[in-house]
Amino acid sequence: MTHSLDLRTGGVAKAVCDLSDAFNTKKVENLIFDKPSSKQLNPLLGNNLVIAHGLWQWPGRSALRLKKKYDVPYIVFPHGMLDPWFKENYPLKHLKKQIYWLWKQSSIMKNASAVCFTTEEEMSLAQKTFWPFDCRKIVTGLGVQEPPIGEVKQKALFKKKFTTIKGKKLLLYMGRIHPKKGLDLLLTSFVKQAKSEHVLTIAGPINDQCGYTQKLVRTYNSSSGVLWTGMLEGDLKWGALRSADAMILPSHQENYGMVVAEACSVGTPVLITNKVNLYREILQYDAGFVDNDNQDGVDNLIKKWISGNVQSKKLHAINCFKEKLHIYSTAEKIIDIANKR
Repeated sequence: MTHSLDLRTGGVAKAVCDLSDAFNTKKVENLIFDKPSSKQLNPLLGNNLVIAHGLWQWPGRSALRLKKKYDVPYIVFPHGMLDPWFKENYPLKHLKKQIYWLWKQSSIMKNASAVCFTTEEEMSLAQKTFWPFDCRKIVTGLGVQEPPIGEVKQKALFKKKFTTIKGKKLLLYMGRIHPKKGLDLLLTSFVKQAKSEHVLTIAGPINDQCGYTQKLVRTYNSSSGVLWTGMLEGDLKWGALRSADAMILPSHQENYGMVVAEACSVGTPVLITNKVNLYREILQYDAGFVDNDNQDGVDNLIKKWISGNVQSKKLHAINCFKEKLHIYSTAEKIIDIANKR
């Protein structure tokens, strides 16, 4: 169960779809619900395990109701929503959520068969945000599927669509345009250090009503070596990931970073901050570079890309994906939880 399947909302929707595909591959019957209809939820009665994705919305409440009324077990994926970054940066919202936590969310967590975290880092941080914190914790990981075949076609399509990148060295940012993503640091650093052969591609949905987005787009345009593509999907998305010299994610808070796993799956090294919870895995496999989420840190990441040092890490990125970031591993752990309930 998930509040939304709109991929523009971020990585939760993508994770839900990828998990469903992984279950299908393993011949495990599963259904996705994105609306809290009682009639829709009837198929969940019986020998099933419910997965409630995210916090604060109807999936958790519905899962708890099914548990209490019909003894249907469930697990919860917080998807980074327990990160203390939100507490520090949005104190009023945190106060409202703490009240909701005491009223409902803590009971949802406590009654779950497991609360599943994507990394050890996420699990550690989660325990510092709300009180009381009482649940059965497990690190299941997350991840993505194998990348779709068709590398030559995908790269050709991307380069045909965006002709200005021809002959350029490409650095890719792919994701939402949001203050927590550190795009202001990235754009400042890129414009300061880049040369004529460098292009920074910003691939994410552009909201014409968002003042933050519009200010960035006006300030950093093609004359700055910045290409705003809007949201990319399908072959265009994979063409961008395969064409890039590196993928960068300079976030101030990132629970997992699905795009990090996707980049590694096609051998594109990553440049991330130590606020992306996958940073330990990236360091372990030497699949890219990690630095602080401030201007000096992002400057250092850009320097490493411009120097060409990142190109030696392609095979390391693929190994990281295969051994740590593949969705099948997470699916197997969830199936194991279901079998032991």
